[in-house]
This record gives sequence, structure tokens and C-alpha cells, in this order.
Amino acid sequence: MSNDLFATEKQILEQAEQHLQTEDLAPEAFSALLKGYAKLLKRTRRLIKMSDRSEAEIRRLSDEQSLLNATLSDQNEKLESLSVKLSKYLSPQVYESIFSGKAEVRVGADRKFLTVFFSDIASFTEITDQLEPEILTRSLNAYLNEMAQVAISHGATIDKYIGDAVMAFFGDPETDGPQQDATRCVAMAMEMQSKTDHLNVTLRTMGVSRPFRIRCGINSGICTVGNFGSENRLDYTAIGNHVNLASRLESAAKLGEVLISEETMLLVQDHFNCVPKEVIQVKGFARPIQTYVVQESIEQDHTRALALHAPGVDLEIDPGQLSPEVSAALQDLLRQARHLVANSTEN
Repeated sequence: MSNDLFATEKQILEQAEQHLQTEDLAPEAFSALLKGYAKLLKRTRRLIKMSDRSEAEIRRLSDEQSLLNATLSDQNEKLESLSVKLSKYLSPQVYESIFSGKAEVRVGADRKFLTVFFSDIASFTEITDQLEPEILTRSLNAYLNEMAQVAISHGATIDKYIGDAVMAFFGDPETDGPQQDATRCVAMAMEMQSKTDHLNVTLRTMGVSRPFRIRCGINSGICTVGNFGSENRLDYTAIGNHVNLASRLESAAKLGEVLISEETMLLVQDHFNCVPKEVIQVKGFARPIQTYVVQESIEQDHTRALALHAPGVDLEIDPGQLSPEVSAALQDLLRQARHLVANSTEN
């Protein structure tokens, strides 16, 4: 390529040399000019060769860089895929704290105020004995998937699944304060009860004839939470007496109940109606534990519609639709109805 590029210059030099040999043209000056032009041409041709070699080197480096970029892109895709797979084994909060660098992956724990939640499916062993393995797997996964979605939507840290049991807590690695954490935990438990009732409709279509009924236990207090295990195998969890009490409350709860401790009740009493239940004795606690059943949120209690249809009575009340005048008239009517019912009972 470079020889073709300087063909004209080379021809000029050859012609100039011929003129020097045949004509009287101030040979000294012309000879000096010719030598200078020849040196310039030689230097330029050398530069062109160097440029050609540089261009080839640049192309080689560019090809290597393209190959490296493709390799890095492939590795990034594999890492992202692996990251997504690993995230399924961790709560979103724990996953975020680890992969963002906020938390160190090492053995260690802290003392923190947590609200701890346990739930399980009542008589699950008896239910499983009646199901084929495939149906059992599908139904249990459907249930746990529904519970996980509820837990994540309320901001819970899902600690673990133990068969049909779920353990979760609020207060680490993120917290909105003890009262808000406890309120969100109880709201989560109430929604889980409701979701399970709706899920039973789907489970029947899957071949599960006996409905799932869950019980929940919640307790609040100072727990030890962090990474437990060895340098090669860690388990992020919470331990302590208050965790044990939450588990004990779950065992003591009846079907469909959310049973909480007095510590939790004091944190959520402004948001939920909590009815005292029996006192239980729990290992590790010197005093008996007063328990409470959560009935419903106070907001729902004030706004939910009431209805009763039976022989001798046909009543429907929707507080959200009542005007002040109708509300006053209804209160008077209900007072009269109470006396009427009391008299009819005595007679």
C-alpha cells in the first residue's frame, strides 16, 4: 500500500536525477534539494510502515477487547442469574444488606428489639397422610408462596420454613421502631388468616379435601439476631427466650387465632382489638404469661358492615352509608330492640 502511495514522488526523484546528469541546472543546489526530498520521502515511508504496524496492533487489541467484553458480559449474565437464584434463599432485606455491602458476611450477632412471628397448619400431619406426594408438594408450595407474598408485602424478614411452619420477624435488618414493627406483624398475621381461607378454594381444585387452618403466635422483646454457624456455613436467624415464647404462643393458639403476648398487645392496642385469654407458663419465664387474641383492627371494627338474616329478624347495617340523622334514629331503634328482645326472652 505504501509503495503505491509514493509512486509519483519516486518518479519525480528519478526524473530529477536524469536532469542532473544531462542538463546544466545549478547542480549543487538541485542536488541538495534532491537529497533533502529523498530523506523526507524515506522518513515518510518509514512512518507509514510504523503506522501500518500500529494499525494492525490496534486491530489486534480491539479484537482482544471485544472478546474480553463478550466474556465479561457472559460472566455478568451468569452472576446475575446466580444472584437471582441465591435471592430465593434469603429474605429481601437480608439479600439487599449483603449484596449492597451494608452487612458483613461473618459470624456475629447483636441484641435487638424484635417482634417475632410463628405460624403452622393445624393437624398438618393428618392432612398429609391423606394426600399423594405430588398433591402435597403442590399444595404446600402454594400455601407457602401465598404466605411469603403477604410477609414480604408487610416488610417481614422471613427467617425460615420448617415444614408447614413459618418463622418471621420485624426489627432487623430494617426497623420502623418497636410499635410500627409490631403493628405490621399483627396486620401480616391477620392477612395470612384471610389469605388461607381464600386459598382453600384453590386447594380443593388441587385435590385437598380438608381445608388448611392456621394458628399464629407473636411476641415482642429483646432477642439475639445475626449470623450463627461457622465460617463456611452461616444461618441468619434470631434466638432467645422471646423467640421461644412466640413459638409457644403459636402452639397454644386455636384454629384461626392470632395469639399474642402482653408485650405485643401493649404495642398494638391502638390499632387492634385484643381480647384477654388464658395465662400460660413458659419455660425460661419466671412469671406466667398473659395471652391475648387479636380479633380485628379497630379501623375495621368501626367501619365493617353487619348483617343478620334469620326467622324473626332481617337486619343489615353499613356504617359507611349512614347519615347523622339515620345513625341517631338507628341507635334509638336498637335500644328499643334490645328491650324487646329481653322481654321476649323472659316470657
